[in-house]
Amino acid sequence: MWPVRSDLRDLLVQRARPFLFSTSAPPAVAAACLEAIHVLEEEPALHERLWANTRRFKAELSRLGFDTGASDTPITPVMMGDSAVAGRFSDRLFDEGIFAQPIVFPTVALDKARIRTIVTAAHTDAHLDQALSAFDRIGHELGLIAG
Repeated sequence: MWPVRSDLRDLLVQRARPFLFSTSAPPAVAAACLEAIHVLEEEPALHERLWANTRRFKAELSRLGFDTGASDTPITPVMMGDSAVAGRFSDRLFDEGIFAQPIVFPTVALDKARIRTIVTAAHTDAHLDQALSAFDRIGHELGLIAG
């Protein structure tokens, strides 16, 4: 490493933040990424199952009356608005055997709290049914959905 005057180093760090966070991935992470690509290429049924699960989960949450935001990925936000409500909802989901974290201020705007969900190809229809049933029950219990 070349010696750099401390004032220049500080300037570099403050003005070139991407440089600060540009460390390379460890070899194990790179190998895992390569293997994930091989799985995608060799097992397209997993990719298809992931998207079938994602479409079903998002559609059913919407049908129940939840706002699922604008995600085009398997990560599905379930908008709660209030941070305290998101926390209570997450706690109640956990009581029902569903792990979904609340995302609250300052990670998101003060009135944009949400529950972060994600489905995978490994989820079965029974898993999705269990999660959707819990969302339905808790949504009614906390007055977030009508009906």
